[in-house]
Amino acid sequence: MYLGVDGRGRLAGEMKWRVAALMVLFGLAVIPAPSPAAQPGHVATPGHVATLKVTVNPGSGSARTHFAISFRAAATTGRSGHRSIYRITASERGHGSCQSSAVAPVPPTVAGRTVRVVLSPNQAHGWCAGTFLGQVWFVLVEPCPAGQACPAIVPLPRMVGKFTFRVT
Repeated sequence: MYLGVDGRGRLAGEMKWRVAALMVLFGLAVIPAPSPAAQPGHVATPGHVATLKVTVNPGSGSARTHFAISFRAAATTGRSGHRSIYRITASERGHGSCQSSAVAPVPPTVAGRTVRVVLSPNQAHGWCAGTFLGQVWFVLVEPCPAGQACPAIVPLPRMVGKFTFRVT
């Protein structure tokens, strides 16, 4: 019997090499290739790539101001095989009992149309003072078929636009 360098035998040495090679190959197989869909601002529907220009009116206001967020939709949202939506989020490092964040769904829309969503302060406390950082997200929601398991892979939301507003 051939004893390898470490004294365990030829078979053990070959097995170590094969296991190491398989681990490297498996590791390469699970690393996804870069694609345009992985880039920030890509809307995850065929033929629609966009970083949206988002506007806020007014750009600054008080604790009671209603901020209108507007953008031109790059994709049609609503039901059509799968459901896609836009969602708006905004936050600021909160302190005390003021409102430091907001989330608003965007109603179904048609690609190319201007969307307008108003972020309103909490009735009881109002916005916290500071600069709010906001994002527009594009979300694909795969429906679960009746009586069947839901899809195993759920697409991640894509940030497709940014904005800020200031509360003084």
